[in-house]
Amino acid sequence: MTYTGLLKIVMEKRFNKSVITNSFFDGVLKITRPSYVSENLPLLTLIHVGGGYVDGDTYLTEVTLNESTALALTTQAATKIYKSPRYGATQTMNFVLKEESALYVKQDSLILYKDAKFFQNTNVFMSSMATFSYIDIITPGWSRDGKLFQYEKLSSRLKVFVDGRLAVFDHLLLQPSEQLEEIMYLEGYTHVGTMFFINEKVNATFVDMLREELSSNTDDGVRIGISLLSINGLSIRILANSTDCIESILSNCESYINQNLIKREKLEWRK
Repeated sequence: MTYTGLLKIVMEKRFNKSVITNSFFDGVLKITRPSYVSENLPLLTLIHVGGGYVDGDTYLTEVTLNESTALALTTQAATKIYKSPRYGATQTMNFVLKEESALYVKQDSLILYKDAKFFQNTNVFMSSMATFSYIDIITPGWSRDGKLFQYEKLSSRLKVFVDGRLAVFDHLLLQPSEQLEEIMYLEGYTHVGTMFFINEKVNATFVDMLREELSSNTDDGVRIGISLLSINGLSIRILANSTDCIESILSNCESYINQNLIKREKLEWRK
């Protein structure tokens, strides 16, 4: 199959440092040279040279982290989904995390414009001794008449397999035809933020501590839900009315996790 954009990365540990031992990209997807935000954590920025996703686009990203490696992966800018009424645009991301590895994925906001359809499938195959962090934000795109939610459909599926067993399945489905403003949907909010963090140290006590931290440092005009997963991990979903608001809350979550759970400095997502 020919993809609009294809990216493959393999990480290995060499001389006590995480390095890229194999990388391949084709089509409109490119990557920057890694910059090391700490001694053993390279940061890669994914670049889309086409400007946005259009009807029929397909993208595949495959990242493999071998034992004791780490990687931070982010995007250069917001992902823009344009009019795509026939086939939509599809993005698949496959991540393999072996023992003692750590992958941090932070995508800039996903903006869906009028008549856009987008299907995202994220598959994580990880060891119970690995760490996985994932962040994304959904934003309604600008329209000439100023109306919100003029895209057709967003389907974002996340599956996490731990030691070969399906442990997490999350499906965020947004269809404006289903009255997104109503109760049990977005309830008047316009933006959706999501974070998953999986690490062997996460437990109910830590989730309660994080809830307390966020409740004392968050405005009333935001809705936040934090859940303990069936494994050692947590999920966070945020409803708000701006990207900046969600980014600030998720940044606070990252800082709290780094300081109180994994005992390391905050990751600076330099652009």
